[in-house]
Amino acid sequence: ALYSVCEENVAFFSGGAKGTQGDAARRLVGAMKLIQEHAHSLEPVISGFAAVYHHFDFDPHIPANGYRSLVKVVRCCLLHIIHKGRYITTNRRSNFFRAAHNAREMEAYCNALCQLRALLYLAQRLLHDNSHGNLFFQDESGLSESFVREYASMHKGCFYGRCLGFQFTPAIRPCLQTLAIGLVAFGENYKRHNSGLVDLGGIAPYGVAASSLFTSGKYAIDPELRGTEFERITQNLDVHFWKSFWNITETEVLSSLASMTSTQVKVNRALSVPPVPFDLPLAANHRASVTIAPPSAHIGTAPVQMRLISYDLREGQDSETLLSLCRSEGGAISLSL
Repeated sequence: ALYSVCEENVAFFSGGAKGTQGDAARRLVGAMKLIQEHAHSLEPVISGFAAVYHHFDFDPHIPANGYRSLVKVVRCCLLHIIHKGRYITTNRRSNFFRAAHNAREMEAYCNALCQLRALLYLAQRLLHDNSHGNLFFQDESGLSESFVREYASMHKGCFYGRCLGFQFTPAIRPCLQTLAIGLVAFGENYKRHNSGLVDLGGIAPYGVAASSLFTSGKYAIDPELRGTEFERITQNLDVHFWKSFWNITETEVLSSLASMTSTQVKVNRALSVPPVPFDLPLAANHRASVTIAPPSAHIGTAPVQMRLISYDLREGQDSETLLSLCRSEGGAISLSL
């Protein structure tokens, strides 16, 4: 499907249009030809991983490991390219077809596919350098440093621009875009304010956050700029920046604003559920039940930290059993529903 949709669009846009439309058409042709080259090179690599990645699963009942995840992300990227190619095929004759915009879209996914191809080659090297069935290096010989250097040389900005969150469900992408825009806008103003306010403690985040509101617009309308700035921030800024960014919502000003504008919920309790199995009655037959085992990971079982939020107080939410699971925390939190 990928080859056919690319070949059809390449044949259509190779007609030799002039002006800006001609330039966009040439960019589309170039991007689709390059996508075909990447896909052709990826076929044997993905087939090779598909034949062996079951050896690295968590256990026979949980088919999950990093190799599977990487292959799935590559397939998601290819599916997005096919979807975009079919959209172009359907709408390319329309008077409202935006050739330049679609060219930028295809170029972005082409760049993402190129970087995923590089990641697959790194993973393939890791697979070959390790002994059979081992995820980690048995004999270092400088391999870890080599992998870090090669990963650092990759261009990761394409994953934070137009392609942000392509591997997730579409419903979560607006949230990811909002976070990315807020992060790069905050990062742009961080160093500018940090030198003058570093000695003033909690004042710095306010000034940076306020300035970020005025600079976030350009990152919303320019995905390429957002991706480039995101890559710069993640590589160059220190841990103090990340602490300042993630603690914005914990400041007294924003907490007070949330308390005034958000709806107060009736139940908002932090719970610590002990790792013990319990019996849950079936909805269809209350006489029958199923045993719920506590979740476990490589560190073993541990208490499950969760939060119970309810707009109304419902039956059982103020019972002694539930109250015994509550854990202490800070002041009350207002949540918007």
